[in-house]
Amino acid sequence: MVSNVTQIFRQRALQLGCALAVVAFTAGAAQAATMEAGIKSFKPFIVDHIGKAIAGAKELQTAVKAGDVKAAQAAWIKSRKGWEAMETVTGTYFGDIDKEVDAWPDAKKGYHAIEVVLFKAGKTDGLEAPVAEMLGHLDTFQKRAKSKAFDLTAQKLLEGTANLAYEVGEEKSKGGESPYAGTSIIDMQENVESIEMAYKLVFSDTLKKKEPKLATIIDDRISKLEKLVKVADIKSMEQKKVYVAGEELAALLLTAAPKLGLKPFKVGDEEEGADKPK
Repeated sequence: MVSNVTQIFRQRALQLGCALAVVAFTAGAAQAATMEAGIKSFKPFIVDHIGKAIAGAKELQTAVKAGDVKAAQAAWIKSRKGWEAMETVTGTYFGDIDKEVDAWPDAKKGYHAIEVVLFKAGKTDGLEAPVAEMLGHLDTFQKRAKSKAFDLTAQKLLEGTANLAYEVGEEKSKGGESPYAGTSIIDMQENVESIEMAYKLVFSDTLKKKEPKLATIIDDRISKLEKLVKVADIKSMEQKKVYVAGEELAALLLTAAPKLGLKPFKVGDEEEGADKPK
């Protein structure tokens, strides 16, 4: 026969277990809610930058029709800045469009095909069709980004952010993605802005509550990478330091995933429907 003391002990243990479960559930729900609120804040950043990419592409289209090379070059750079600032989501959510707009090094269409003619040859000849085609893809991107079907999640956004950090270090630090326009460093600056916005809007507050030391280190690494790419051109950049900083940041974001209640993942692997890192 179970004594009264044992019964009381078991009852209190059960109550304590239930209480702990409620606390864990509440903490998890609050964590998810905080990141969900961040997602809602980050979506306008994507919509704003696809708008900038389209605005630049329309200016490019006008300049090409007028045969104005300098205006076309300026518009190309303007449009590309908008695109590069969205690369935390282009691979994971818009891989099909990414292949049409930003294929590299197989630059047969999109920005880089236009770049060769516009900057290397210094002409606008034959660019009307490629620009119109690219603009069509950007319009499709905008419609999808604004639609309710664009189900941006913390999991996919962290994956895209970590992969972009890895890409900046592993691939882009070598330079050469926009060699004829000479804007490779601008590409990287926009990439780092996208990484910073995604992390600070969506993940930073939650990670500070869960793992404040890791959150502080990630903040520091993002600032470090930002400073490293804030130089006049790719030749002025300390390539080895950018390489290390990008890969280090990617590794830290991987470490943060389980702390944020997200699934582990890998970086540097080709995503389904996405381009390999350029």
